[in-house]
Amino acid sequence: MAEGIQLARAASVAALATEGVYSLGPGRYVEAATYEGSEKVSGVVVGPDDLEIHIVARYPLPRPIPEIAENIRERVAPEAGGRKTMVVVDDLEVAEDESL
Repeated sequence: MAEGIQLARAASVAALATEGVYSLGPGRYVEAATYEGSEKVSGVVVGPDDLEIHIVARYPLPRPIPEIAENIRERVAPEAGGRKTMVVVDDLEVAEDESL
């Protein structure tokens, strides 16, 4: 089980390795990040009992957002130490050849 900045790094790697994730998200009203010393991992907030992973999803989506979120949770579970893991979709990145 990882703690603090190590867990944030592991969650970041897991999220970015998931199909459908364009990048980590910045958070909506408050910056989503974990700090330790001079290091900062953006897009991941580690709490004592929970873990928030903020993402920007690719559009068109390769599969539904709940499936993408579940895949991220499965990837990070071994490091999360039983923390409740929430995946937050902050935005969509639209491919240049697509329009909404």
